[in-house]
Amino acid sequence: MDITEMTNGKRAALIEESEAWRRQLALLEDENIHFKTRLAGILRHDFRKDQLEQLEYFQNRFLKMDEQLSLLRHEVGEQLYLLSQAGMHQNGQFKKVQDLQKRLEVKIIIVHENFSKLSTEFNGYLQEHFPLP
Repeated sequence: MDITEMTNGKRAALIEESEAWRRQLALLEDENIHFKTRLAGILRHDFRKDQLEQLEYFQNRFLKMDEQLSLLRHEVGEQLYLLSQAGMHQNGQFKKVQDLQKRLEVKIIIVHENFSKLSTEFNGYLQEHFPLP
């Protein structure tokens, strides 16, 4: 097995991982949309004025999460583009792509953690202040 075949095998694994990230990000985007829809429903109906500040806080957090997810989706798309380029195993390009993949992995982990915290916080707030009948 020569260096090109070995690199192509590693490249295929990186592509698969990046595609999985793209799907994960889409799921997080869908869940964030669900949260914003739930929040909009609360704002359309009765809520106490003393709850407005906390509801605005969540609205801002959801918008920031949208930005994070959008930027990360773009970065993953750029990575997939780089991985699709022919001859990327030359001139140290593959090493750069591997390093970028590791940085993306860290960003994905962080966004998952941030989303999980936001989800827990919002769901807890809803259960406490807007319990389902």
